[in-house]
Amino acid sequence: MIGALLATLGAGDCEALGGGWLIQPVAAWTSLAYAVVGLVLIVSATATSVRERRLRIVFGLLLIGTGIGSFLYHGPQPAIAGFTHDITFLTTLWFLIIMNPAMPYGLRRGWAWGAVATISASTAVVLLIAPTSTNVLTAISIIALVISDFLVRRVGGIDGRWYATALLLFAGAIIFNVLGRTGAPTCTPDHAFQFHGVWHVLSAVAFGAYFIATTRPRNQEPLR
Repeated sequence: MIGALLATLGAGDCEALGGGWLIQPVAAWTSLAYAVVGLVLIVSATATSVRERRLRIVFGLLLIGTGIGSFLYHGPQPAIAGFTHDITFLTTLWFLIIMNPAMPYGLRRGWAWGAVATISASTAVVLLIAPTSTNVLTAISIIALVISDFLVRRVGGIDGRWYATALLLFAGAIIFNVLGRTGAPTCTPDHAFQFHGVWHVLSAVAFGAYFIATTRPRNQEPLR
């Protein structure tokens, strides 16, 4: 059972599944782009306010976790690879969904942290019970992120340049993700260049840019 599940990991991401230590080397190494962006955010946290510093460090750690989860998924593929890949990415999304609008809309930080923990734990349980629910959970998270983004933009104070950069990078990442799907006309399984690897890099930088863009509204006082 476990062997059958592992054999499917990464099968939809075009790159040929090898038999070495790294099953999909290109996808595995490019996954570490999330960790690199996470480290940059953690280092930059010292230049932010005390209120923002903790958030930036935690988000940086979540990105590092996302990078490690994706590396395991595309690389050595241990038994926990699929779960680790999914839960780290989804938790990163829910951190943004909840923490960005929390303060300006009057949700206390303690409650916001509790909400992130509760939703992440619930997501983990669902993934453990139904590992194939990833697409549904991702779709729900993306819809929630769009709503969260609308609420944050309503508050104002977003850094326009970083925000535009993030949106452009996200758009490009999605395009490359589609181009890199198995069965797509642009899929070349044995090629050293993989579109899914570009997805990793662009989406990682997009996450970082979006987090920086929403720094001010994330720390604003509640709306009156």
